[in-house]
Amino acid sequence: MDLKLQVKQTQTLSQRMIQSAEILQMTSQELNVYINELSLENPVIDIVEPPSAREQQESIEQQEWLNSFNEENYYLYQRQNNDDDYDFKNSWNINTDDGETLQDYLWSQLISENFTDQETEILKFMLECLDSKGYLEESIETIAAYFHVEEKTVEGLLEELQGLDPAGVCARDLDECLKLQLRRRDMLTPVLEFIVDNCLEQVAKNQIPAISRKLHLSSAETAGYCQIIKSLNPKPGISFSSREQLRYIIPDVTIVKFKDHFDLLLNESMYPSIELNSYYQKMNQDSEAPEVKEYLSTKIRQAEWVKQCVLQRGKTLMQVSRAILEHQEEFFTYGPSRLAPLRLADIAGELGIHESTVSRAVNKKYLQCSWGVYPMNFFFSRAAAVQEKEGGKNSQSVTAVEVKRALRRIIEGENKKKPYSDRILGEKLAEEGISISRRTVAKYREEEGIADASGRKEYV
Repeated sequence: MDLKLQVKQTQTLSQRMIQSAEILQMTSQELNVYINELSLENPVIDIVEPPSAREQQESIEQQEWLNSFNEENYYLYQRQNNDDDYDFKNSWNINTDDGETLQDYLWSQLISENFTDQETEILKFMLECLDSKGYLEESIETIAAYFHVEEKTVEGLLEELQGLDPAGVCARDLDECLKLQLRRRDMLTPVLEFIVDNCLEQVAKNQIPAISRKLHLSSAETAGYCQIIKSLNPKPGISFSSREQLRYIIPDVTIVKFKDHFDLLLNESMYPSIELNSYYQKMNQDSEAPEVKEYLSTKIRQAEWVKQCVLQRGKTLMQVSRAILEHQEEFFTYGPSRLAPLRLADIAGELGIHESTVSRAVNKKYLQCSWGVYPMNFFFSRAAAVQEKEGGKNSQSVTAVEVKRALRRIIEGENKKKPYSDRILGEKLAEEGISISRRTVAKYREEEGIADASGRKEYV
C-alpha cells in the first residue's frame, strides 16, 4: 500500500463573501425586507427610513430654489412641475390608484334588480368565482350544493350574469364564451356553432382548407366565417383590474438626458439605510461582562459588514450602469433601434471585476431612461449576425432586436395571400446583408408571436 502526500490549493468563499454576493443580487424590494428583518434580529442596527415621495419632491424643489442656475436641479424641477406627462410617483412606476374590477362592474349592473337575500348571496359568490379571463371557475353542481338550493336556481342566476356586459362574461369555457357573444350579435348560425364546437384549434392555426372540407364550403366562405370567430373576445374580463394589487416595476437606476451630457441617479428610496445604535456601542465599550461584550461585538461587526455590503452594492450598480451608458450611448440618445452588441465580459474587463459580479449586479434590476423602463440585462446582447454593406467591403454586428425588427418589416410588406416561408424570409434578410439560418428565422418569428406562412395566409 503506497501512501502519497499531495499539495492541493482550493479556493472557497467565506460566509461574508457569500452574503455580499447575495446582497448585490437582491432587488430593492428584497433588500428592504432583508434590512428590516435583520434589524429585528440585531439590536445594534438602527434603520433610517428613506424619505417619502412628498419629502423627495420638496427636497428637489428646495434645491432648485437654492441652486436656480444649476441645470440638473432646474431640469428635475421643471419636469415635476411643468410637464403634463410627468408625475413624481409615476416616474418611479408607483401607482396607488386601483382600477375598477370586473366584479365591481358586473355588480353595478345588478344593483337595480330585485333579488332575494339568498339570490344576492349566490350572485356575489359566483362573481367571486370568476377568474381573470371572466370565466366561472366553479360548477353549477358545486354552487347549488354549497347553498343547498336546486341546480335550476343557480342556472337561472347564471343566465342573469351571462346577460351582462361585456358579452361572453361568466361563461364556463371558451366554447360557451364565444357562443354567448355570437348569440348577443344574433349570429349564432348552425355553421358558426359547428365551427366553435369542432374547429377552434384549426381556426387558431388558420387551417382554412381543412375546415372547408368539413363544412363543404369554398375557402372564401370558410375564411369569412373564421374571421367572425376571430373577431370575438376569448377573454372578456381581461381588460379589468385584478383584485390583487399589481406589482409595479421600480427602476434601480435612472439615466437623465441633458443637452450635452447624461447623468445617473441611483434610486435608494426603496430601502432604509443602516446606522449603529450609539447606546449599544457605548455599552460594548464600557461593559466588563465578557458575554455581553462578545455578543455586542459580534452584532456590531455584522451590522458594519452589512452596511458596507449595501454601500458596495450601490457603488457596483452605478459603475455597471455608467459602463452601460458609455457603450450604449447611441441607444439613450436616439432610441432602441441603436442598441449595440454588448457582453457581460466586456463590462467585467473594463471594471476589473468578475463576470459573475456584473451578472449579479444587473439581475432583476431595472433602468429608466427617456425611452422607458428596461431590465438591465436588456442592454447585454450578443451579435446575432453580421450585416454586410457596400458589396461586402464594410460590415457591422447586429443584435437580435435589429434582426427581429427587420423580419417583422419584411413580413408586414409581404403579399398576405402568398406569405413568405421561413426559407424565403431568410433570403430576404440576406438581401439586406443579414445572414442567418432558416432555423434562426423560425426562432425569431416565434419569439415575436408571428405565425408561420400557413397561419398568416389570407383567403379573402
